[in-house]
Amino acid sequence: VSEFPKLLDAMGALMREPNDYGDAVAKLTMPVMLMYGDADMIRPEHMIDFYHKLGGGLRDAGWMRENMSKNRLAILPDLTHYETFASPLMATMAMTFLDGGGKAPNWAEQVGK
Repeated sequence: VSEFPKLLDAMGALMREPNDYGDAVAKLTMPVMLMYGDADMIRPEHMIDFYHKLGGGLRDAGWMRENMSKNRLAILPDLTHYETFASPLMATMAMTFLDGGGKAPNWAEQVGK
């Protein structure tokens, strides 16, 4: 606990430095799920930019989800940057993603029911 102020100082110094991870992000090959709160300190345009660098949200997924990105973006309602990690919604979404689930039925499967 006594080291916590040092951690906050180090995090603050890091956040004041300009950073651009664009090239590194674009090289990621594993599926990535980005999660933010809708009252997050990260501005929405940066969330979207990061998602675009992963190849997500650049085109329509298609009726059969044939163009669906392997990456996901979640903006969780009623949460700040500091609250997302404790949200039950975040835990549920993260576990579903990590388990390889979350494959919603495509249009044809929904209509065929």
